[in-house]
Amino acid sequence: MLAAAVVILCWATLAASLCGQAITQPVMLIVLALLVAFVGLPHGAADHRFARSRLLPRLGRAWLPLFLTGCLATAAAVVAGWVSAPAATIVLFLLASAWHFGQEEPRPYSVSRILRPLVRFARGGLVIWTPLIFRHEEVLQILRSVAPTNSAAAVAAVADPLRLLSVVMFAVTALALATQFFAAASRSGQRRRVLLGDCLLVVSLMLLFGVADTLVSFAIYFCGWHSARGLSRLRRELGESWRQLAVSLAPLTAGAIALTTLTVGLLLPAVTWDETLVRTIFIGLSAVAVPHLLLHGVKVPVGPAGWSWRLLSLQTGSPA
Repeated sequence: MLAAAVVILCWATLAASLCGQAITQPVMLIVLALLVAFVGLPHGAADHRFARSRLLPRLGRAWLPLFLTGCLATAAAVVAGWVSAPAATIVLFLLASAWHFGQEEPRPYSVSRILRPLVRFARGGLVIWTPLIFRHEEVLQILRSVAPTNSAAAVAAVADPLRLLSVVMFAVTALALATQFFAAASRSGQRRRVLLGDCLLVVSLMLLFGVADTLVSFAIYFCGWHSARGLSRLRRELGESWRQLAVSLAPLTAGAIALTTLTVGLLLPAVTWDETLVRTIFIGLSAVAVPHLLLHGVKVPVGPAGWSWRLLSLQTGSPA
């Protein structure tokens, strides 16, 4: 049902955007901050439980302090990157995010094995590539707000290469999507519904990213799709109720929010409150996300047959 909700939300947001019913930026920033705090950050707050099964047999009781030390050191390195080399940090973080998002997406259909990593990377980064192409100035303004005040020129210098890469990746995704659509035409039954349903989801997201406000589309994709799907999968794997999961994730989530707010306030203060909020959201996300990306970097993606058109959902772990 999650995919159905996302598709409906995409088209509702598109309709509102085209009718000029846009949310003001201050309100959107507050909504985004709340969504990131209650949905985005928690989906990575169980990484210690994921890491336990990998590290405990090798490190014994020392696994937890070593794991937490590694996470904090990595997060500190990311924040240091924002302070000392914001342009390079932006590029590396966006590319790593595209790769991670791509690993969570369905396995490309009718694509040769050698090209699958490229197609996953391209599709996973649609939330990055599409706004960079169609809402370039808006994205550039967000990046300038996130980076330190004296780094505007460096940020602008990497924007054009990123836009060129975005055009290439957008074209790769469009070609893969067209291939899947025509492959669906030659199928029947559930397989056809699976492939067409997946095409509808991707097209809806692409239109959303290109037309709607960048912060709005990011909130829908990152919180409403990527993080919500991750939390749902995590709850099933752990066999817990939503309440039990929320209680178990709350301490690390609260700690991440507190550390992020303190760090941005001390090292990267902004002139206005909305710039401070933008920095807190995106620098905090990057600092928390990079350890998460490293931990889950070798995750095996799911296949497109995970889409059930009757339920309009992607069930992680379904066979290709």
